Amino acid sequence: MKTKLTKLFEEKIGNRKAMFIPMLGVMTFMLVGYAAVDHEKPEIISHHLEIAYGEEFDIDLLEIEDNHDDRKDLKIEVKDQSLDTKQLGTYQVEVIATDRFNNECVKTIDVDVVDNVAPVIETLGADNGYVIEVPINGSSDLSSYIQAVDNVDGDITPFIESDKNLDATVSGLQRIEVSVSDNAGNKTKETLDFLVADIEAPVVTLKNGSDVVVDYKSEFKVENYMTMTDNIDKNLQVEIKGKIDTSILDDQQELMVVVKDAAGNETKQKLNTTIKDMTGPQIILSTNKVTINKGESINLASYITSAIDNSDGDMKAQVKFNTIDTSSTGLKTVTYQATDSKGNQSTAQLQVDVVYSGELIVRTGLSKLGTPYRWGATGPTSFDCSGFTQWVYRQHGISIPRTSGAQKSAGKTISLSQLEPGDIVWRSGHVGIYIGGGKYVHAPHTGDVVKVSSMSSGKFTCGVRYR
Repeated sequence: MKTKLTKLFEEKIGNRKAMFIPMLGVMTFMLVGYAAVDHEKPEIISHHLEIAYGEEFDIDLLEIEDNHDDRKDLKIEVKDQSLDTKQLGTYQVEVIATDRFNNECVKTIDVDVVDNVAPVIETLGADNGYVIEVPINGSSDLSSYIQAVDNVDGDITPFIESDKNLDATVSGLQRIEVSVSDNAGNKTKETLDFLVADIEAPVVTLKNGSDVVVDYKSEFKVENYMTMTDNIDKNLQVEIKGKIDTSILDDQQELMVVVKDAAGNETKQKLNTTIKDMTGPQIILSTNKVTINKGESINLASYITSAIDNSDGDMKAQVKFNTIDTSSTGLKTVTYQATDSKGNQSTAQLQVDVVYSGELIVRTGLSKLGTPYRWGATGPTSFDCSGFTQWVYRQHGISIPRTSGAQKSAGKTISLSQLEPGDIVWRSGHVGIYIGGGKYVHAPHTGDVVKVSSMSSGKFTCGVRYR
């Protein structure tokens, strides 16, 4: 039995010594390696950062250390969803730093979005290098020549300050110190040179564009087609290069107009012209208004003095005109018309004032002397005052309103000094007919009759005319 046990031990245990020793070494190494694992989390040292307005958050600005890993080996995450770098203020940002052994550090830091950029002062338009040109008698407002722009506040031109005012009425160089600050207190200061001088050329304004039609045989004048003005000079030097000959029909001609002011500023304007017959015959009348009595005949052709066309000559015989009716009163218009061979038409007008005879009006009114007054009566056997005037005028084809107030409104108001026989005399509440010689005929009041009275007792304020 003892012999068998000894043999078994040698076979099972003794023969495996070689394997046992290496396994023990591996186990020992594993225990030692486990003891060397990093359990310490990184340290976020930064607690406050500043970021310039509009810039992005840069994680390289964060100061982070680790006991084992280099900064570049750390995983850094920033939760900056609330951060708005386009809005000044303080924001809380969460920073997470993780090393290679997954040790994690979480810290909330303050991030200030700040404005540390000063405004920029810029010149407007061409500045000829270092000098800002200002037109003499131009604007003295500095904002007409410079502007201030800030990265945060935008246009802050209205807040520009200067050590002196710009005087645009005095020629010469003016040195002005300007400054401006933004809302964050960033300030810019500059010294600028402003040269006040006559730098504006004359202004040529075309009345009908640069391509114009000029009437055949007319007198060509440049000022009919353009105006020339200058900011200072009233007397401009005008040079016309070329000549317009209006006697050549359907011809195209051009000229150049050069306008200079006293400072030598120059403006050139080209004018292209075409000579055309654009004017109808010139109709000349002996008068433009005549007065005739109602029913009177009139020879309308006798008022034509001449009708001359610039191309066709005498066209008096070709003048046409309308007729008028003289059986009714009123202002009538006669239109004379002539058309030349180019189709140009011209007209002239004659006003014919067809009137009634004032004496006839007076005779009709006097024919009713002694007719009794009755309020509201309009004739022919009795009248009130306005009924009397209405009835008399109606006998001569003239319709006037019923009441005295309406009669004044509908007619032409004249002064008492302008009265002529046949005119109505008026005061509030009463009317009559002027017969001349300072007298009038009227229907006075209840208990009276149509009679003639003196104007001095009538207390009239005006006259009314219907012709």
